[in-house]
Amino acid sequence: IFPIWLLILVPITSLLLLISYLTNLLINKPIKKNKNELIKESIDDIIRSTNKPLEFHRKYDVVVFGSTGFTGKLAASYIAKQYGYSGKNFHWAIAGRRRDALESLKKELSHNDPSLDDLDIIIADINDIQSISDLVAKTKVIITTVGPFAKYGSLLVRYCAAYGTHYCDTTGETDWVREMIDKYDDTARFTGARIVSFCGHDCVPWDLIVSTSAKQLELMDDKISEIHIYDELLSAPSGGTMDTIFHSLTNRVQFKSSLGYDPLLKTLQSIKSNNKLIVKNVSFLNYSKEHKSWTGPFVMAPVMANCIRRSNAINNYSDKLVYKEALVYPSLAAGIVNILSNIYLATAIVNQPLRSLLFLLNVIPKPGQGPSKSTLDKGFLKVTSYATGLQ
Repeated sequence: IFPIWLLILVPITSLLLLISYLTNLLINKPIKKNKNELIKESIDDIIRSTNKPLEFHRKYDVVVFGSTGFTGKLAASYIAKQYGYSGKNFHWAIAGRRRDALESLKKELSHNDPSLDDLDIIIADINDIQSISDLVAKTKVIITTVGPFAKYGSLLVRYCAAYGTHYCDTTGETDWVREMIDKYDDTARFTGARIVSFCGHDCVPWDLIVSTSAKQLELMDDKISEIHIYDELLSAPSGGTMDTIFHSLTNRVQFKSSLGYDPLLKTLQSIKSNNKLIVKNVSFLNYSKEHKSWTGPFVMAPVMANCIRRSNAINNYSDKLVYKEALVYPSLAAGIVNILSNIYLATAIVNQPLRSLLFLLNVIPKPGQGPSKSTLDKGFLKVTSYATGLQ
């Protein structure tokens, strides 16, 4: 299979990429603003015309938006298991586009906890501005798993920033996060909204391990200067994750910040951080003497590095932090197989006909689909770090 892939599919894919690039270059034109875009702009007018943040009666502490999707259902199930139905000190709800799917989820959740029969359902569609406005005004915090976020997430961030509603998402789309900081960070600071991205697998474990390592070195009167991270994991992507990867890499538009610098470097004082992050992620299959194992590139490592770039700017870990990340293989053979798999995946990402075929054959999960419970139960993630200080 590999020679066929290398000699036929890769050249065809390269040609398709060239055609796609030239087509976008020739036909892309500025799009006239429609009615919805003009309505969105009115939010900024509201903020500029008042001297204090807007006030709302917040019925809920938390709303899970996109709760009928694969990841959203996991989040809703966790909250249901931990907290049950809203009590005196905690009120939550599930939200999404389709009432029938929400009712089905509610029934599923209440099977183990009858109190969840009273769990509220909120109908909200990212294409219905009024429904998003109403959703954001009702809750203190929104957890959203509705991606690709560059496609579906911007309006929600805009309203959360404007209405002072705290927000977290599961995105790994760095370009989009940059755009959201550039456009809405100042508004969020004014209203008190906390807009927090990268709150899923990308990039919580890595963000925490760098933060913890930096704090440990501070306890030793030292400052972190370099960190090497080794990832061991057994996992399978959801359809939403694959959809986001396809959308991000095939529809990428380089965002030009109005700040004049990388928005990830914006500090709490609204100025550019001078802290530098030097990324030395592993790019090829090699043997690590440090970790005593075969290692190679982790496809999500660039996302983790950008999250650390943001955290370093805000938390001031180091004025010059070296970040290195690698995926650990149980053997050399496993490493070779993984590298070949990445080549196959990269080809599928940019080759639309091939991608459609793999979707049709269920080789790649569709949005809403994901690994089975048994696969999730067998999965694991182990992140090991080696941090050094200046001394």
